[in-house]
Amino acid sequence: LGKVFKTPEVTRVYISSFWDKTYNDAGAPNKLLFDKEKQDLFRDLRDIPKNAAVRRVNEMVKRARTAKVHALVCACLKKMMPSMFGKEKKQKELLSALHIIFQAVAQEHNISPGDFPDVDDYRTKLQNWCGSGRTLANLPKLNRELIKKLDACLSNEIPNLLAPLAIGQQVTDEGARIQTPAPAQSSAFSF
Repeated sequence: LGKVFKTPEVTRVYISSFWDKTYNDAGAPNKLLFDKEKQDLFRDLRDIPKNAAVRRVNEMVKRARTAKVHALVCACLKKMMPSMFGKEKKQKELLSALHIIFQAVAQEHNISPGDFPDVDDYRTKLQNWCGSGRTLANLPKLNRELIKKLDACLSNEIPNLLAPLAIGQQVTDEGARIQTPAPAQSSAFSF
């Protein structure tokens, strides 16, 4: 099913009978499995709104990390550009060695390589941007204060956003769901 849905996650398939009749002789031995699968399906359907909210938060985190990577790569490229002469030659060198710059930025700032965009796509976009009379020296300067705020948001505020979504359900080792109390306070998302 992974090839059909083109997703890295394993697709869940529910096996049950969804009509009101009793199971026939062939299905009777699997009654317990069918009923459990039906309960799982209904529980997952009830959880769709919560899962959608988690998905939105995860998408926001992905965008924030992408913005951080973009800012750091642009700052690195700008810093490596000469201030006076040889800009065009250096720009070509930097664009051809973009994969090395990605590795250097990842290592220097402790960023996962998975947070970086595709090197060839990024190179093409930079070449198009530079093709309109600009050079990599025209890239904006890195605002370290904004990067600090973004890091604080990713490490502190995002978990606070996800905490209310986990309220009310906790899974035990046996797979049973138990109610959990709500926390005393919740933090508002702020910059």
